[in-house]
Amino acid sequence: MTSKYQEYLLLERRLSDSTVIAYLKDINQYLFFIEFRLGLLQPVEAKKSHIRSWVASLVDKGLDHKSVNRKLSAIRGFYKFLEEAKMVLINPVIGIPSLKEKKRLVRALTNDEIDSLLNANSFNPNKIGRRDRFILFTLYAFGLRRSELLNLRIDSVDLNNQTIRVMGKRKKERELPCLPNWIKLFRLHCSEWSELKSNDKIFTNEKGNSLNPRALYSIVHSYLKKASSIDTKGPHVLRHSFATHLLDMGADLSSIRELLGHANLSATQIYTHASIKHLKQVYLKSHPGRS
Repeated sequence: MTSKYQEYLLLERRLSDSTVIAYLKDINQYLFFIEFRLGLLQPVEAKKSHIRSWVASLVDKGLDHKSVNRKLSAIRGFYKFLEEAKMVLINPVIGIPSLKEKKRLVRALTNDEIDSLLNANSFNPNKIGRRDRFILFTLYAFGLRRSELLNLRIDSVDLNNQTIRVMGKRKKERELPCLPNWIKLFRLHCSEWSELKSNDKIFTNEKGNSLNPRALYSIVHSYLKKASSIDTKGPHVLRHSFATHLLDMGADLSSIRELLGHANLSATQIYTHASIKHLKQVYLKSHPGRS
């Protein structure tokens, strides 16, 4: 049953391997719970009360509401698939509300923090240090997701048109303009990693193997720790900073949505909160009637 759902997610919904793995992990945890805690041998036997018991167990374990809602979303998708495949007559998840989440405003890096983070003197004067700086600059210059950066290939870059092709969620490709400084660093990177072929990943380790998500997180975290006191120190903070800084400089939300690869405008709305906070600070500091 789960194998058919996995095939559906990969082939029909065209989700990434990492997303499918995360969904299946949540679903298998749910199936384990209803079998060994509730005595249900098949997911088709579940009722609303069983779903509520599972949600309550997650909360009792101390999971935050955002994590619980993510798992609940995975189960919703699973039962919707079973319903459409006529494997269940009544979908037990219908009517189960998501938990109320605390709104958490992620702070973007300031311009000074970005300057400190990308300062060439902050990196070892070797090709690994220069690669690390290029990684950070690439994340910020294009507002990339972690998976998007890891999947960039040499032939993703069109030097003639100074553009780069990025494969986003659900294998949706977008073309982004390259900054002149990025092109300069890309040429330097290619010359130092001359063993890379056109279809190879841009960013690899010393052995020429692709970087994995954990390695990328470790690289970004280590440099952010030195440059900023921000709580969030992963690759996403650079994507968030990219969008926030564009908005602060007057870019419209529709353009930012296209650059970020968001499917709809609502996904981009989070960046308006950070910008409004910045505008309030400027207003209160500079308005002539403040005193």
